[in-house]
Amino acid sequence: MHKLKLTAQRGLLNTIEQFHLAWRFVMEIKFSIPEEHKQKFQYTSNVTQTERINQLNDFIFKSQDVRECKRAEAVKLRLLGISYQEIANNLGVSIGFIAKYQRQYTARGIDGIKLQYKGSKSYLTPTQKAEIVHWINCPKNCRLSALKRHLKDNYDVVFKSKESYYKILRESQFIWRQANKCKKPIKP
Repeated sequence: MHKLKLTAQRGLLNTIEQFHLAWRFVMEIKFSIPEEHKQKFQYTSNVTQTERINQLNDFIFKSQDVRECKRAEAVKLRLLGISYQEIANNLGVSIGFIAKYQRQYTARGIDGIKLQYKGSKSYLTPTQKAEIVHWINCPKNCRLSALKRHLKDNYDVVFKSKESYYKILRESQFIWRQANKCKKPIKP
């Protein structure tokens, strides 16, 4: 348990599983809301504090992103009356982080905690990706330079990063090596 607490304090919670382990550790401590904190969290809606905490708990367990989980956990612990410093130490976040997401939660509810970035639109459609994977399966087409040329000529796509090309090669089940050699995976 002590190692888990140190991990949380250092901000090394990188996976959902690690976060949930730390969360369970924090929840083993019995929290009571001090009287002086009860009036600090007056919301304009008719939702009670218990309902908000339950809503945050549901969000934490359903979220697939550790950043969202940390945001929700910080807000929930503030609702429980835990000090900013104690939350910052246990979750490995700054006091400003806690205040920011508490304000956003107060203003917009769960939507204030969710990640806003949705990623960029793919250059290739799923059908085009399937065609490219089929094209790569020909032995003469497994070179990076051939893939780049094929994408530019047929789909008018040029990626900025080589990683995008490597991703396509991985999706086609090829093992890519630094020497630009590729082989079909060995079947046991």
